[in-house]
Amino acid sequence: MKKFIINRFKLISRLDRDIGVLIDNCLGFLYSIDLGHDLRKETGRIESVLYDMVYLGRTPAGCEFKEKLFRTRILPLMKGLAPAGYYFGIDPENTGLLGYWLKSDADAGFMSHDPLAGAEKSQSAPVGPPAAG
Repeated sequence: MKKFIINRFKLISRLDRDIGVLIDNCLGFLYSIDLGHDLRKETGRIESVLYDMVYLGRTPAGCEFKEKLFRTRILPLMKGLAPAGYYFGIDPENTGLLGYWLKSDADAGFMSHDPLAGAEKSQSAPVGPPAAG
């Protein structure tokens, strides 16, 4: 696998309310690195499942399906790719960002945090850094 940590972190996605964007960003990252055969195969299976559910669209059932897919298949895969000394999760300094972060004692609470829970609490469009101004 290629080294993908840059400047002590690798941002994967903002925690947008749209689960489809989060999934696309994670899959885009997976396709951008040199995965072993088994991980490439699993990524292809995930992509295939997404194509098969396209008829659900942006319905509540479609969103629920995508959230379950993210939690049960994509999130464990992303966490499993974390290099030694890093974790995949929410940035401890900006809870609107998801990626690979350097472990420290201060990060312990964020390492197991569910990325979708923070996005569900917000009523605004994206969950992320406050707008300048």
